Amino acid sequence: MAGHSKPKNRTGYSAINTEMCERVLVTLLTTFGTMKGTLRLIGGLVPRYLTPEQPPMIPEHFGTTDVDIVLNLQVIADGENYASLHDQLVEKGFRKNSEKNSWRWEFPIPDGSSILVEFLQGTSVDGKPGRSVPIDGEGVSALVIPFAEISHDWYREIEITATLFGANGVENAGISIETIRFADEVAFILLKAISFDNRKEPKDAADLIHVMRYAGKPNEIAAKFLNRIESGEHQEAISTGLAALQKCFAEGNGDIEGYTLAGPVLYGQFMHGDDPTLEDERLREQRFAAGLVTEILRIIRKGSSVSQ
Repeated sequence: MAGHSKPKNRTGYSAINTEMCERVLVTLLTTFGTMKGTLRLIGGLVPRYLTPEQPPMIPEHFGTTDVDIVLNLQVIADGENYASLHDQLVEKGFRKNSEKNSWRWEFPIPDGSSILVEFLQGTSVDGKPGRSVPIDGEGVSALVIPFAEISHDWYREIEITATLFGANGVENAGISIETIRFADEVAFILLKAISFDNRKEPKDAADLIHVMRYAGKPNEIAAKFLNRIESGEHQEAISTGLAALQKCFAEGNGDIEGYTLAGPVLYGQFMHGDDPTLEDERLREQRFAAGLVTEILRIIRKGSSVSQ
């Protein structure tokens, strides 16, 4: 979810690349050993599990090119008798994406491009958003992302099977059955909305609308938010995320028509590119996105006294 160049429309993504991301994720879990249960997946791979393909009602998500992981630094710091995480990553075939930072790693795919892996953490620990914080005693760090800590509390889990990459990323090491823990619907939508507000990435808009569209009906999505609001937890994250949805996607911003906001516009461009002959298709997607977000926010406001 941190900044790096991403394809601007859906043609830049593929099922094969997404499968490689899943294999890298499973290989990464084995690197963390007994601490793998503390990892939380956020970002563009999450819709694969939140909204699994069920044709014709739920289409396949367009996929991703990277793996975003939220670390629990306290658990890592308290760990005992654990080999260097840096050395473990290198042994498994991971390498730093750049010598300038140690929170962004990559996994080279044989006969293909590298899969980017980003280690992240929330703002509840020492560190300002956009700053990387070193993991004590490790040649690895984590980038501070606003409110990423909500994924430690608001998550779902699923058991998946994937082929492990062998030592140093060569060949395979057999099929592994792993439990992955990923941001739930509310956490994912909030984090994507905040990320979009900060970066205006078309992919963030597309991931956001895909989950809001296919993870349930508008009243069902709103009900999940209302349950989180009633819990009293992470209220600042909720208010910040809902405000971002309103400002970037919805009707009700003065005289600005919702479909002309950056969120719906970039969503339409992601889905249909910039071909002039597809302008009608883009406009339909824009109006749909604005209408969907507006309706979900309306239901949330109706059921809650939380000010927007």
